Amino acid sequence: MTSKIFVLKVAGGHEKNIAESIAERVKTKGLPIFSIIYASKMKGYLLIEAEKINVVADLSTGTKNVRSTVPGLMKVSDIQSIIKPMEVEMSFAEGQVVEVITGPFKGMKARIVRFDKDKKEATVSLLDTRYQLQVTIDGSYLKGS
Repeated sequence: MTSKIFVLKVAGGHEKNIAESIAERVKTKGLPIFSIIYASKMKGYLLIEAEKINVVADLSTGTKNVRSTVPGLMKVSDIQSIIKPMEVEMSFAEGQVVEVITGPFKGMKARIVRFDKDKKEATVSLLDTRYQLQVTIDGSYLKGS
């Protein structure tokens, strides 16, 4: 069988929590749900990829803040812009002070020594250490100050 995309109407602002709750129920019950999608562009709605509507209806019954199942199906072309990864252009200048936002150096300040745009990697000198330590980390781990 092929999977279909069903829509659940949920309480606005609670999409992430509801999606996590549903994902937990899918794991424990072993339900044939392939994906759960929530996006800031679709406030108040969750997209559920499954084979049959009855699985989605059973899943949503008794789940807090789920309002209803929206009749009909969504086409993949309708949600292509939501599920397509967005390219983010990142660039850091040599000498710029940044903050590491994830990974083993999370929360530390660093100064950019070198940034490779092609690899999206930065060599940084950590400022919050007693001695000078240079590491190369992924550019997505950094936030400009």
